[in-house]
Amino acid sequence: MVFKADFAKAYDSIRWDYLDDVLDGFGFESKWRSWIKGSISSGMASILVNGSPTSEFQFHCGLKQGDPLAPYLFILVIESLHPSFMRATDEGFFKGIKVGSSLNLSHLFYADDAIFVGEWSDDNLRSIMYMLNCFSMASGLGINLKKSHLLGVSVSDDLISHVAGLLGCRVLKPPFKYLGIIVGGSMSKVNAWDDSIDKIKARLSKWKLSTLSIGGRLTLLKSVLGSTPIYSMSMYKVLKLVLNSMESLRRNFFNGVQGEDRKIAWIKWSKVLASKKYGGLGVNSFYALNRALLFKWVWRFISNDGSLWFHLINAMHGNSLQVSSSCYYSPWKVILKETVKECMVADKLPGSLSLSFRRAVRGGAETQQFEQLQLLVDTVILLNVYDRWFWDLNGEGVFCVKDARNLIDETFPPKEPIATRWLKIVPIKVNIIAWKLHHDRLLIRANLVRRGVHVYGLFCPVCETEIEEASHLFFCYGISRDVTHLICQWWNISWMQVGTYEE
Repeated sequence: MVFKADFAKAYDSIRWDYLDDVLDGFGFESKWRSWIKGSISSGMASILVNGSPTSEFQFHCGLKQGDPLAPYLFILVIESLHPSFMRATDEGFFKGIKVGSSLNLSHLFYADDAIFVGEWSDDNLRSIMYMLNCFSMASGLGINLKKSHLLGVSVSDDLISHVAGLLGCRVLKPPFKYLGIIVGGSMSKVNAWDDSIDKIKARLSKWKLSTLSIGGRLTLLKSVLGSTPIYSMSMYKVLKLVLNSMESLRRNFFNGVQGEDRKIAWIKWSKVLASKKYGGLGVNSFYALNRALLFKWVWRFISNDGSLWFHLINAMHGNSLQVSSSCYYSPWKVILKETVKECMVADKLPGSLSLSFRRAVRGGAETQQFEQLQLLVDTVILLNVYDRWFWDLNGEGVFCVKDARNLIDETFPPKEPIATRWLKIVPIKVNIIAWKLHHDRLLIRANLVRRGVHVYGLFCPVCETEIEEASHLFFCYGISRDVTHLICQWWNISWMQVGTYEE
């Protein structure tokens, strides 16, 4: 059974005396509590009646909307419900879900979202309603049953609908969304990712494509579109077909392609995704983002952060990183398959066998090396503390998704021997044009002919003496040389004639 509770008018109904008791229970001093009470009780309001305000009156309950302290105070009030349910579970008034031999899961709180899980029984439903009613009378936070949901696992739909009708709540059916994540759906299907793809499409409106320069489109790709599907990617392994669809949307937006239109892609998208250190624009791929986010869970597990999530995974799958067959499907099992690509013969041997493949040290060079190793080990002093994993990419020892993402993208080709020249003092679009010039991927007559496009002539339409190539337009043509000379005089630097971008 899963009961998702919705609090009615969450901020407006909190009792101040209950909030003060909660702060006192959490150890806040009386002086600090008096400041909080003075802050929330100083508000005045009036009502507009036919456009005319009434006389002001003072509030007697609730928190101010927009107050920076209000979310934190509200979380503390909700947190006070936690020990009540823990006590009810320990004393047997409410039976949660037994996971493994040690973990008993009964409720999950996040901000104003409260979910209660347990066995399907009349006693459990009565206990939930009784405790929520007591909490409502004490704190002022009522439950909006019309927006609350009830889900039954391995229970007939008729029974769930009947109980939901008695309670006055809605029926929750999988798959459903919780905190932006799809729960109960098969994310191994392509259509399960339609919502994430639609969100990316919504960000790529036509007016943005027609009004933004190529520099603005690159900025939008990095800041907005790169983080749009981050919630789903942090939980599930994205299918390759879905990743290709997402990258196709970004590629078309960067190249200025609208809808079903076709346009020449002057440079490979893989080069755009590559790091600037290897000749790209540093956009980063969705593949690297997905794998880095999934590896974060592995890092949290091996670091043993002591959270509820760690104990839950430990109870379900054990405390190792080996792929278990205890559950036919789970996101954690998919993550482990990405980390355990190779296995040893000993990993597949029955656990009852006690085998050792070690042999004694042979004479000669092996004996000498073994003695040297013993001397090195004898000088090592181990502290009486637990070992911990150290993340070596940033020098701080703490895992960072950005570092893992860059490492994955730098592992795969293409890699250019020359890094991208990027000057912060010039506009982004100028840097991109220079980058395209370096790769000779600008829309000019010579490149059009190489792509099989029919043009009326290869010669420059201005001078009509040279073929329209990148070196001619930017370095050898008279006007371009004069402009370069004037810029050098303006910046007070010596001018030197060059013929190519590399020079």
